[in-house]
Amino acid sequence: MKIKVWTDSNNRLLHWAWANENRPVGPTNEGFDVIEVDEAIGLYENHASIVDGKVVPDADYDPDTARPTPEASPEQQLLAELYARVMKLEGGEKNE
Repeated sequence: MKIKVWTDSNNRLLHWAWANENRPVGPTNEGFDVIEVDEAIGLYENHASIVDGKVVPDADYDPDTARPTPEASPEQQLLAELYARVMKLEGGEKNE
């Protein structure tokens, strides 16, 4: 399959998109290159390079651990604290 890739001056992958299969492989006058890949794997924007028309992901980049973990909002934290207090009170009454 063919994809469009935008890179910086160091051939770092900035962005990619699907390309029409009829487009020729190589640089375009539209500011991107067209490359051919077997699978859309390793196309990590800002964490891969394009070397000789091939995608080379950063060796130390793990997309599974790179995802930010969502933080609870102040309201969610307050509700969790209140819930814990209620559960503690209900648990204490049952034990008496």
